Amino acid sequence: MRDKKIWIFNAGNAFDGNPKWLFMYIVNYRKDITPYWFCYTEETRNYIRKLGYQAFLFKSKMAEKIGSQAGVYVVNQKKEVFQDYLKGITVLNLWHGVGCKTVEKGVTYGFLNERIIKKHIINMDCYQNYQLFLVTSPLMEKHFIKQCDLAEDKIIRAGYPCCFYPGKIKTYDHDILKQKKLPEDTKIAVYAPTYRDASATNFFSQAIPDMEKLVDVLEKNNFLLIFKMHPLMANDFQYQNIKKIYTNCPRVLFWDNANDFYEIFDRIDLAIVDYSSIFYDMLASGVKHFARYIFDYGQENTLRDFALDYMENTCGKICTNFQEFLEVFSKADEDESEEIARIYKKFWEYADEHSLEKIVDAALLFEPDESKKLPTLYSFDIFDTLIGRSTLLPIGVFYHVQDKMRESKLEYPKYIKENFYKIRPWAESNVREYYRKSIVLRKDRRTEITFDLIYERIKELYSLTDEQTEQLKKWELECEYETSIPYPEKIQQVKDLIEQGETVVLISDMYLPKEFIKKLLCKAEPILGELPLFLSSDYGTQKTTKELFFDVYHAVEYRFGKWIHYGDNKNADGKVPASIGIESVNHEIPAFDFYEKNLTQFIATYDSYQIAALFARFRQEEHRMEEVYAYSYVSLYWVPYVNWAIRHALEKKIDCLYFISRDGYHLKRIADAIIKEKKLSIKTKYIYGSRKAWRIPSQIYEIDEEFFGEFGNFVDIEEYDKLLEAASMTSETFESMFPELAYLKEKKIITRPELKKIREAFSVSEKYEQYLLQTAAEQRKIVLEYLNQEIDFSEKYAFVEFWGRGYTQNCLARLLWKAAGYKHDNIFYYARSIYPSNGHLIRYNFTGNTYSQIFIESIFANLPYRSVSSYERKNGKVEPVLNPCDNNQSLHNALERYLPEFATDFCRMIFENEESIGRSLFDFGISFFHNNKSQDIFLQMTASLYDSVALYGKTREYAPPITMLAIIKWARGGHFGTKDFNLSLARSAWSYRFVWRCYRKWIHGTKYAEKIKKLRERR
Repeated sequence: MRDKKIWIFNAGNAFDGNPKWLFMYIVNYRKDITPYWFCYTEETRNYIRKLGYQAFLFKSKMAEKIGSQAGVYVVNQKKEVFQDYLKGITVLNLWHGVGCKTVEKGVTYGFLNERIIKKHIINMDCYQNYQLFLVTSPLMEKHFIKQCDLAEDKIIRAGYPCCFYPGKIKTYDHDILKQKKLPEDTKIAVYAPTYRDASATNFFSQAIPDMEKLVDVLEKNNFLLIFKMHPLMANDFQYQNIKKIYTNCPRVLFWDNANDFYEIFDRIDLAIVDYSSIFYDMLASGVKHFARYIFDYGQENTLRDFALDYMENTCGKICTNFQEFLEVFSKADEDESEEIARIYKKFWEYADEHSLEKIVDAALLFEPDESKKLPTLYSFDIFDTLIGRSTLLPIGVFYHVQDKMRESKLEYPKYIKENFYKIRPWAESNVREYYRKSIVLRKDRRTEITFDLIYERIKELYSLTDEQTEQLKKWELECEYETSIPYPEKIQQVKDLIEQGETVVLISDMYLPKEFIKKLLCKAEPILGELPLFLSSDYGTQKTTKELFFDVYHAVEYRFGKWIHYGDNKNADGKVPASIGIESVNHEIPAFDFYEKNLTQFIATYDSYQIAALFARFRQEEHRMEEVYAYSYVSLYWVPYVNWAIRHALEKKIDCLYFISRDGYHLKRIADAIIKEKKLSIKTKYIYGSRKAWRIPSQIYEIDEEFFGEFGNFVDIEEYDKLLEAASMTSETFESMFPELAYLKEKKIITRPELKKIREAFSVSEKYEQYLLQTAAEQRKIVLEYLNQEIDFSEKYAFVEFWGRGYTQNCLARLLWKAAGYKHDNIFYYARSIYPSNGHLIRYNFTGNTYSQIFIESIFANLPYRSVSSYERKNGKVEPVLNPCDNNQSLHNALERYLPEFATDFCRMIFENEESIGRSLFDFGISFFHNNKSQDIFLQMTASLYDSVALYGKTREYAPPITMLAIIKWARGGHFGTKDFNLSLARSAWSYRFVWRCYRKWIHGTKYAEKIKKLRERR
């Protein structure tokens, strides 16, 4: 509970103004109230204490103690800062002058504009609910209600304490004539100009161009002239210069603003004023003669706008130039009492001898209504907050325009057709620079540019016709509209606020036209188009300079307890609004990472920016690495290819696409997502099979040469058991058929030279050939049953494979012909194959990209079951024998979910050229892997996957870390056991990477390297 008998006072950094005079009244006439003066500086505190009064620094412990108990805080303005300990105190605002000028909310430009706006944003609740305001007449009541947004129940009607104090106050020596050694009959004049917004530091030379002539006139007319400068103009260069020169001149006195000028009002014979409220205070205090020196009246930025008619509401001789100013001193005795009485009634009607007592009593009786709460103003940025671009960055739109230009018949210059994506932002920067640096030249405070100005610059630079220019603008706006996407979460927040009856406005720094922005907003959500829109291109101001926030403040006639702004830009939507008291809420926006930047640079089209933006937004949702890997990386290896295969299959009127385990598992899921999203009429089916299951059964009439070739059935075999499995023999059969190779049973590792000899022995053995053909015939029975069970030979069908030489597909084709009983077209789709089409065996390839795709095989293999090597009859059907295996289940789950999701998103996008972007994305995905293998995502995802590319090879990690055991094995003539040495090295211990760098730098390519090679070969 606050104590209404404890009052605190402040008047900025001085002991003056209405607070000082009411303070003295309390000291001298209201002993029931304890007054304290709170200070910002030690100098002010010490000065007041020297006068014998209690004063404390705001930041002191004592001030905090007193302030937390005090009931009334007396000030002379709407304070900018209220200390926390003053919360809930009654604020008695005595103001600092009546007059004609606009003040507070009426101020719309100049440096005070920002300070006024800021304090109202921060303190509006205090101003509306805890502040009492002193007005002096009906005219001033009406004036201040409008200018200061006052509530009538919080108005005190009385005179100013500084003008109606009952007595004299003396805090310094008043005998200024004696100080200047002038006779008692010397008349005293004061020149008290007000602050100029546009000439705070170069005013004096305009007002007093000839100081010597002025001194002569003062001498001739027996005047002492006091220069009473506004505190904000005291640093005027010419004033400071003149002050140094004429300090000791007996006819002029440069007033020290530390002394309260009001204490000597009764000594003034002539007051020369312009637009300052001090005129009315001197008039109320009894000054009889006035002159109005208004040489700059009507000039732009002279001062803030007048709220009242200046000529009608002031009096005194008008001086419009320096000569007329000098003449005033010889005519200072003219009678002005009638005009003074008229002005007095208009501005001081509420004043009387009881004014100060009325003020005190009103403050004591006032009780704030703490239950009244002001509403909150909500503002939202537009781009990247409520809506965004599917390209993320505007450069994607510029690429779209460039693509359109290349196709156009308007014959644009070659340079602009090839470089528009650079030309467009350059032109925008050019115009922005001009507007930023030409405010004085243009005589226009506008700092924001427009869409038309950008294209005027392009038209001028590249000599475009009106038709060409208008077409560019049309293309850009069309693309902006097409790429505009909503941000549902933030839009819902806006809708919720509107439903709750809150005030919501939209504010954006954007060069696009206002009506077009409204179209974008309506596209996202119709209700957004109905909200007040503050657009920089419309107002000519920007958020970054705070001016656009100022425009909002004035337009909404700000009366809110709080202003919350939402936006993405940490400066324009964060630091800038926060600097003027707005509570800013920043959110993260998608930004291209290294991968996505590389994508846009590799492809450099409008479509590439759409895909990169899709990835950036997905990544911003804070997915796990496996999910990002699936959606943004693996997707590019498979989705564009499958999309092409489906499109091609439809062109070839294919009825059904078959996908073979294991590679086909994810490919089919992708295909199903594409078919569903595009509503295509084509079937898909997943069948089980593999090289192991089909190669031997496919040897029907003879054993083909490739079966024994270096890429055939016996590749990378190192173990005896695997050799038997590949040969489809038991150990006994093998030893009886090839006794010369029986020693292999005891060998731990079969070397490559040995494996080559084994293949040669197999290939020339007639006995083994007959054995193999018999074995194939037995195995073929169930394989043909399965194929007849799963394949509808009445339909036109094709198989979707991925990559390889094509030998396994040769084997499958023979089986299919055997199953169907006749030769027919067997169509196979590949990302890339080595073998061409041959007769009824037709191959369609997606790409000629020569980068190795072996790393992708490890992703295919990441399933919970091994390659199917056999079938069994179960419940009247032929079923594959599925053998479970370990895998990265987390990655498997991510691939299952996010590959179809990306396929769906891909299909929903509106591309300039779907086939082109698909091929380019595939090329980029493969290229990026091979050129950036040290990326963490490849080290953690790709490198650790298990597979055996060789048919009967050992299952191992794609790129395991190099270990000491692997190094020893290599030194003994073996291999590191990795499919990608550089990727393995990147996963290895620092010490091994260091040794390898040293080897490459100092040994590789030297005679020592040759010696090491020979030693390995001997082993």
